[in-house]
Amino acid sequence: MRVYPECLPCFLNQIVKTAKACGLEEEKTIEVEREAAKFIYKNLRPEKSPGYNATFIHRVFKEKTKINDPFKALKEKYNSIAMKLEPVLYQEYYQKAENGLAVAVKLAALGNVIDFAVPSVFDLEEEIKNFFKTPFAYYDEAIFERFLVPGKTALYLADNAGEIVFDKFLVRELKERGLKVVLAVRGAPILNDATVEDAIKTGIAELVDEVIDSGSDVIGIDLERAPEKFREHWKRAYFVISKGQANFETLDGIYDKDIFFILKAKCNPVARELKCKKGELIFLYNKHLLELKEGNEGS
Repeated sequence: MRVYPECLPCFLNQIVKTAKACGLEEEKTIEVEREAAKFIYKNLRPEKSPGYNATFIHRVFKEKTKINDPFKALKEKYNSIAMKLEPVLYQEYYQKAENGLAVAVKLAALGNVIDFAVPSVFDLEEEIKNFFKTPFAYYDEAIFERFLVPGKTALYLADNAGEIVFDKFLVRELKERGLKVVLAVRGAPILNDATVEDAIKTGIAELVDEVIDSGSDVIGIDLERAPEKFREHWKRAYFVISKGQANFETLDGIYDKDIFFILKAKCNPVARELKCKKGELIFLYNKHLLELKEGNEGS
């Protein structure tokens, strides 16, 4: 995926959101915005993904503020809320499901949709009920099931803190079907993305066969600069599950690996790339997406 014109103001807005997350004063925020604007003017690479470019925007923030993990408090809050929800979701949705795989996929998608800023589990109940009534723009479960071969390995690319708790349902489903699961998280703090620390705190690290990281604070996945260990797992994996927008942005256009994207299309540029409407839910096989882009759907 490339950079769209709408991405540029979004980059600067990310500075504002990050500043608010860590309580940065307005004067300093403007100073950081100016430096970010300089990067956009001089060094932006529009042929690269939004996630690729946003990585450097956030590095500008960390360099200028000396705050290495501006979302640390929010990540802890998100993990806490999600872990309180987990037993409720297990009992009310997953345990009662006739099709555990379908519910596990939907719960993984719910993690990418839910507003973790809501203060209590009670306030989220209606939001969750409404979510389960919401259809997906694409739902490639039938294709996905072909890849669920016992003994094979799935590489699961996590997205955010909090959200990572909802991934546990799909990880359990894969493990129960005899697959091995390698969980990949960010190699260093960036945005509210999950790190190894989050994987351990939320308990998902105990469910998977191995937890690896992407090697650095890159937003999404940069296969060219990823460490050798990550690239080896990428090569060996039978298929990949990619959660969230940033992972999609950086992996869009890669078709030599079987990838299943699970996300909500939260902005118009991503919706255009996915051939869907903004706000729609996605469970999409990358080679199905290729057909859509080539206009061969149904052939």
